[in-house]
Amino acid sequence: MLPPLSTLACFKTVDAIVPITAGLSSQCYQVFADNKCFFAKQVTTTDEPLVNIYAASKNISPSVIYHDNHWLITEFIAGDNLSLAQETLDEKIMLATKLMAQCHQLKVNVNKQVPESVIGSFMNEQAFLAQQFSTQQQNALLRCSKDIITSLNATADTTSKGHTNLVCCHGDINFSNIVLSLDQTAYLVDYECVCLAPAEYDLAMLVAVNNLNEDKLSLVIKLYQKHIPGDINQTRVKDYLQFCYFINGLWYAQAYNKSNLEQFVHLAKQQWQHLPFQQNLFFNI
Repeated sequence: MLPPLSTLACFKTVDAIVPITAGLSSQCYQVFADNKCFFAKQVTTTDEPLVNIYAASKNISPSVIYHDNHWLITEFIAGDNLSLAQETLDEKIMLATKLMAQCHQLKVNVNKQVPESVIGSFMNEQAFLAQQFSTQQQNALLRCSKDIITSLNATADTTSKGHTNLVCCHGDINFSNIVLSLDQTAYLVDYECVCLAPAEYDLAMLVAVNNLNEDKLSLVIKLYQKHIPGDINQTRVKDYLQFCYFINGLWYAQAYNKSNLEQFVHLAKQQWQHLPFQQNLFFNI
């Protein structure tokens, strides 16, 4: 059972708890307690608090005040997220790739990403698929998923990095998950999707989840390599890009199925328009 925020041991006197509705997924709150303001987030894995602690020690993320199996409490950073900031798109990419590189250098033991399992977690939810997609659409999704996995496995076999050079990937470096404080310090937040994976995965997800034009891909790689020099397999990045478009679209479809908010349909189609099937066939709405 989820313990109430007001009863957590890190607080003496809680004056107010205010829901934060800006995000699309996790339940988050501002907690006003003990003459301070805190950020509270429900967590579903032990990896998220662990990585947040390591990231805070490197000044990448806000300081962790408290965590348990249900809650992560950090300092509250006053400021805008990067998606709302005045910086140019290239400046936003520069900030994001810098934080990504710092995240990749964290030495933490988190779960390894297995693309087949990630896709399978969606494709095995028969009730969701049956409600949201026709049989024809489900078959198209299945064919697309097999093609994506085949391509990822092929590039893994042809590179010495493949599955061995794994780093701590954030997994969701959306500009909205970067907070600029009032003094313009950039913090990376929300490690819900953290995993061990090739750097190429995080680079691809940065492009996909921010809906960047693919002509920005070379800039993303170039800016990342300023912080971590070395070879990036561009073919593998493009294969991961297809993977990211696919799973992001499924995530938005699932969110629509649960909430009936049509913004999720728009977001899913934004992702799936990059894939080799007719994205306008999708969604029984």
